[in-house]
Amino acid sequence: MGQLIHDLRVQAGLSQRELAERMGTTQSVISRLEEGGGARNRIDTLARVASGLNRHLVLSFPAELPSRLYDAVQVA
Repeated sequence: MGQLIHDLRVQAGLSQRELAERMGTTQSVISRLEEGGGARNRIDTLARVASGLNRHLVLSFPAELPSRLYDAVQVA
């Protein structure tokens, strides 16, 4: 998840500080998220990241997985 956040931030042309400002948080929080943030990456935090990147957060419990997920992390 951290690598995805990093890649999307870089793709958006944002520094960690700029994304943090959009999220109303600090650069150190973004750094921790990108370093993996552990299991503490709550859905509301991820939703704020998505909003800061002008993206959408989509949670899904599909019966079958598509062959390829773009801009996504497959957990199970």
